[in-house]
Amino acid sequence: NTQCTFLGGHRINHRVGVLVPGGWGRVFAGGVAFGWAAAAAALGALAGLEVAALVLLAAALLAAYNLHLKNLPVAGNLTVGVLGGMTFLAGGAAVDPTLAWILPGPLIPAVFAVLFHFVREILKDARDIAGDRAVGSCSLPLALGIRASLTAALVLFAALVVLTIVPVAAGWFGTLYKVITVYVIDFPVLALLILVWGNPTARMLSIGSTALKAGMALGVVALLVA
Repeated sequence: NTQCTFLGGHRINHRVGVLVPGGWGRVFAGGVAFGWAAAAAALGALAGLEVAALVLLAAALLAAYNLHLKNLPVAGNLTVGVLGGMTFLAGGAAVDPTLAWILPGPLIPAVFAVLFHFVREILKDARDIAGDRAVGSCSLPLALGIRASLTAALVLFAALVVLTIVPVAAGWFGTLYKVITVYVIDFPVLALLILVWGNPTARMLSIGSTALKAGMALGVVALLVA
């Protein structure tokens, strides 16, 4: 079944225990998930109806991801990226629902987050290809091959590099943002991804994934000082 398939792939890829090792039934687990989603939406409503709507949308995407999308190439990766980007939109909507959707504003980090997560998910799928193959999951590296998938990841990250320069060219963000984003994040991570592309071992893929995670954290710092 789906649960066994997921657990089997997880154990092959990571060889560690899972949060819920099978003691919960599906109905009970679904009820817990629904309860937390409802609580999150209620808390979001305190910040505004727009925030509550974004929370409900995020919950729906999470449900779709866990039920169907995580085993589909591109769709699952993109869903994770969109969920990451929605964090910034929800925060912006809580402050000012109108300004949250115009430039410059939360749309900028939201787009960055989507691409960052998307690229990282491709690297993680390439690293986890053995487990995905064993359980019949159809990730992008299984559909296209590792090298082609990493090529797509490189192209996406190169597009992200270009987009991170747009706020500087438009005069929206200052020098500190430019230094951190371009010289501390963009160029080093792009160079590392090129190395990963040339030598896609499990270790290199893990290093690339970790570097992208660090880049996300530094990106938040860059936006705070922008």
